[in-house]
Amino acid sequence: MSVIETHTTPPSYAISSVRRLDRTCLSGLPAGIRRPRFDPAKLRSGILHLGCGAFHRAHQALVTQRAIEAEGDAGLRWGISSASLVRRTTPDALAPQQGLYTLIERSAEGCRAEVIGAISEVVHAPSDARGLAARLADPETRIVTLTVTDRGYFLDPASHRLDAGDPAIRADLGAARPATPIGALVRGLALTRDAGHVPPVILCCDNLTANGATLKQAVSDFAALEDDGLAAWIERNVQFPNTMVDRIAPSTGDSDRAEALGLLGVEDAAPVVAEPFLDWVIEEFDGPRPRWEEGGATFVSDVEPFEIAKLRLLNGTHMLLAYIGALAGYRTIAEAIQDPLIARLAERFMRSEQGPTVPVSRERRDHYIDGLISRLANPAIRHEVGRVGRNGSMKLATRLLEPMRYNLAERRDIPCTILAIAAWIRWFALVDTAGTAVSIQDPNKDEIRRLCRATRENPMLRAETFLDYDEVFGDALPRQEQVASQLAQAISDLHRYDIHEVIAAQLGETILGKRYPD
Repeated sequence: MSVIETHTTPPSYAISSVRRLDRTCLSGLPAGIRRPRFDPAKLRSGILHLGCGAFHRAHQALVTQRAIEAEGDAGLRWGISSASLVRRTTPDALAPQQGLYTLIERSAEGCRAEVIGAISEVVHAPSDARGLAARLADPETRIVTLTVTDRGYFLDPASHRLDAGDPAIRADLGAARPATPIGALVRGLALTRDAGHVPPVILCCDNLTANGATLKQAVSDFAALEDDGLAAWIERNVQFPNTMVDRIAPSTGDSDRAEALGLLGVEDAAPVVAEPFLDWVIEEFDGPRPRWEEGGATFVSDVEPFEIAKLRLLNGTHMLLAYIGALAGYRTIAEAIQDPLIARLAERFMRSEQGPTVPVSRERRDHYIDGLISRLANPAIRHEVGRVGRNGSMKLATRLLEPMRYNLAERRDIPCTILAIAAWIRWFALVDTAGTAVSIQDPNKDEIRRLCRATRENPMLRAETFLDYDEVFGDALPRQEQVASQLAQAISDLHRYDIHEVIAAQLGETILGKRYPD
């Protein structure tokens, strides 16, 4: 029940005469600020979390705080030991604050703030003397949660299993202090087995298809590279429930820290910002757990319908808005969807293309879409298009290509999906040829830019080349020749016309001039 102190203070808040948020401040905060309804100093660490970024602190930590509050003294065992796997920034910000931070919920109507006290300790894993494996193997640790992004699982994009050839994975094999999340989990589970303890339940909270099953397979694959017996033990004894998480929580900036100071009257170096909406659907599992239902979580026997709805309707639409919005010159998702033409494109994409691929009732689907349109347009949430569009080559499969395959098999038109993919390609091409300010972070960006250069003057060749790019697009699509022709047309149109003209044409609201091919 400690905060692991670190000593590197980020320059942005290195010198300040304002009092810093910590436990001694809680009783003196303004009346409108909600604070923990328990004593954070009395928490014990029953949850180990890997990846203490903004989303975790705006989502799982809040839900856990509600659970602790509901359980009273019995809930104090559910403190979160939150570990940063690479950077020191968040641990260095939270350590002087004894793990406390502000959650600011923003809507068009205003904001509300709450101090979160569910984090019992914050750890910088590379410099932590105890090590993640030992923390996982501690009998007090009953649950492990992860938010390490898609890239943190080191999956092969084709098989969706562990990429055993990745240098980081190879370096972790046999290492006493593994650096990757997968390596740390396996080492901790090995210690658990050797000590004869009951293993913790492991919850993946990232946007992966069947995220629990996928993580279990990756962990088993890693274990099998070292010890077949350990892999078999994990298969028999460790639960990896599937989950779906849903909340928009953009990255924190200096203006957010200034707002936290204005609201609390004390300095908070690590506030987080989120929309009011929150959802967490968890596959039922055995063993002790917090009463997460008190914070809005739902336990179900099958997470898949919720997962598909979220991945395709929210995350898929996020991708469309990120790339279309970037090409239209917008900086945030909210700015993009407040453009009436882009809003019509996004709504058609959700209702006519993505929606029919989601296995829930039409009434429920339409209700979710109605809410999404409002959520995405929230002007108080500055979700930058460049950040949302990161690592798109790793996200296309689950968010655009899987529903695209379904629609093609059903012979359903997909003009919005085609335009989203063309805009993603154009994003890379623009950076390569025009030097636009759009910044791209993607593990395959060098190869994608090479493909753009090699096909610069030929839209059809570019379309065919990308559709044959197995690293991203996988096996051939149904009706691939027709898709290639439509994609080539969209690529050509984005090169020749204003983005708004292209959107209007895709929606059938206008006809462009002379179009490719002649």
